[in-house]
Amino acid sequence: MAPLGDRLLIRPRPKATQTAGGVLLTSGATEQLSEAVVGTVLAVGSGVEAGVSVGDDVLFLKYSSADVEVPDGDICFVAEKSVLAKLS
Repeated sequence: MAPLGDRLLIRPRPKATQTAGGVLLTSGATEQLSEAVVGTVLAVGSGVEAGVSVGDDVLFLKYSSADVEVPDGDICFVAEKSVLAKLS
């Protein structure tokens, strides 16, 4: 798949199942932890101008993505304006 325009194709990181201290998290708790998601950029549309490239880890808004199930797991199409930060 190749994103069009100002879209990025991102594979979200798996949700945490426990905290750093070892406390197990329920699925409901992990949904409410944050409105932002970290993921790895798989492809970049031709209209993206933010300096994001394939392989970069980014933080994006989870409610502004279009999720797609593929055999390898879930991927998301995200508009460039929904990317909050490029992680280093």
